[in-house]
Parts: sequence; C-alpha cells; structure tokens
Amino acid sequence: VRVIAELPGVEKEDIDLRATETSLTISAESQHRKYYKELRLPTPVNPKSAKATYRNGVLEVSLPKAGRGRGERIPIE
Repeated sequence: VRVIAELPGVEKEDIDLRATETSLTISAESQHRKYYKELRLPTPVNPKSAKATYRNGVLEVSLPKAGRGRGERIPIE
C-alpha cells in the first residue's frame, strides 16, 4: 500500500508517522502549519516493514501487505 501526502512548509523532523495493521496516522506541526490525518488502510499491512521518504514537501509511505502489530513508528529517510 502506498500513501502520498503533500505537506508544504514542514520539515522532515516535524513529521510523526504511526502505523498499525489497519491504519496510518500522519501528523506534522511547524511554526506556521499544522497537519493531522488518520487513514484507514484498504488491506492489512506490516507496519514494521514500512518505509517513508520526504522530498520537496511530498511524503511517500510504503507499507507491505499482511502482518500483525499494535503500532510502529516509521522513520523518514
């Protein structure tokens, strides 16, 4: 599952990603902007194997299908 979000005006360090088997939460706060979105995923995923990149205000999160877990923090490259 791939999620792409535009977060202009936010630094990578200000973004907090959390994932469970069935949801992804994106929150970010900078001096001038604040973002929060909780997404229900279309299929169960493995949050421990998730990868994320942030370039030019665009966040891209890849979550492989299947797995179990309570919620894992996703590092941003």
